[in-house]
Amino acid sequence: LDNVGVFDRNRPLPTGQVLEQADGTAWMAFYAATMLSIALELATQDPAYEDMASKFFEHFVAIADASNAVGGTGLWDEQDGFYYDQLSVDGVRRPLRVRSIVGLIPLFACENIDQATINRLPAFKKRMAWFLENRRDLANQLSYMREDEGLQHHRRLLAIPSRARLTRVLRYVLDENEFLSPYGVRSLSRVHKDQPFTLHENGVDHSVRYTPGESDTYLFGGNSNWRGPIWFPINYLLIEALERYHHYYGDSLKVECPTGSGRLMNLSEVSHELVARLC
Repeated sequence: LDNVGVFDRNRPLPTGQVLEQADGTAWMAFYAATMLSIALELATQDPAYEDMASKFFEHFVAIADASNAVGGTGLWDEQDGFYYDQLSVDGVRRPLRVRSIVGLIPLFACENIDQATINRLPAFKKRMAWFLENRRDLANQLSYMREDEGLQHHRRLLAIPSRARLTRVLRYVLDENEFLSPYGVRSLSRVHKDQPFTLHENGVDHSVRYTPGESDTYLFGGNSNWRGPIWFPINYLLIEALERYHHYYGDSLKVECPTGSGRLMNLSEVSHELVARLC
């Protein structure tokens, strides 16, 4: 759980236990979306890359579906409106309600694809159309290739969170009592300073509390960038993702920044606010 959860990734889990990781799953979707973008660019010069683009498109949709729907809810927690790692013990799944940057990584997996690009690639367009028509089961919760948002452009969005879920996660990201600090986005929510996460497992209590960079236990990896400090590279990826979402949603999607301030910003303006805080 990337050093903010219960188990060290370098050690095997006890028999009958499976850790389903929100960030590990999302990184693979991020990889697939990036490779899709590269393949589409190459395919405009060499049609041989159209098949590769189709394959990465299908991989992305399958991975995004796992994040949103496997086991009924995937790694999404409807109660909190956040992506959590899940621990499965003898087939019983439960979320590990640590609000950490692990739950923000699913936001990074997003790409915009111009319809004009799709139209120039007949093999990719045909396979994509078949997939969208025949695998509707994979599109229940994610934003993928939608063009019915009522927006005045000709782009398709490929992303793990739907618009509603994106908005709910950003409520935490932009909350100064949670992730938003004067200097960027924390890697662990400040809420855990007063409300540590505790898991009782095998007769032992394991806790995660907000102790930025200065761990008071050797569990969960000791001192770690995941434990609360501002991690610059992750902030950079979040800013890039917000710009890509804005490229699709434009001014049709505005959120409070900071949360509770009553000040509405589009996602480009939010990204600039994060840049200013990092600087």
